[in-house]
Amino acid sequence: MSKLKSLLVLVFMLLTVFIISVPVVAATDLPIPESKSHAVVHHERDILKSDINGHEIKTRDYLINEWHGEIRDLDNGQVEMYGYTSCNRVCDEVSVQLVLQQWTGSTWRNLGSYTFVDYNADYAWGVKTVSVEQGKYYRTKSLHYAEDGSLIDQTSAITDAIFVE
Repeated sequence: MSKLKSLLVLVFMLLTVFIISVPVVAATDLPIPESKSHAVVHHERDILKSDINGHEIKTRDYLINEWHGEIRDLDNGQVEMYGYTSCNRVCDEVSVQLVLQQWTGSTWRNLGSYTFVDYNADYAWGVKTVSVEQGKYYRTKSLHYAEDGSLIDQTSAITDAIFVE
């Protein structure tokens, strides 16, 4: 009986070691599961119905009404980024900054940043075409800013990734 018990313990230990040592196949850390050639992100503050410190926001409490960013594969080794910042009133300064990011396999790397500013306006927009390496994932991070007197409002958005063939 002792040999049988020892054999069972040995089999149990071997099974345990085998189960623990079997590699687990994890989901890859790809930015998107399928290939897209165009991605858009758009937000409107009215739709978000936000509050500040438990108080309902009124239009006098903020400046930026809408913020938008997008990226498009132009099918020639180039991408086009577009974005805008729209305010609820004329501001001293309004801007949108478009940051092109590339997926390295583990993190997003900034490739370039392009800022478009307008003064005494309620809107700023910009478009930029950039040559990129094909066979990679890219996205646009947009940073939106508005300033009117002592009131400053800023926000950001990030598109989904696109794959440049």
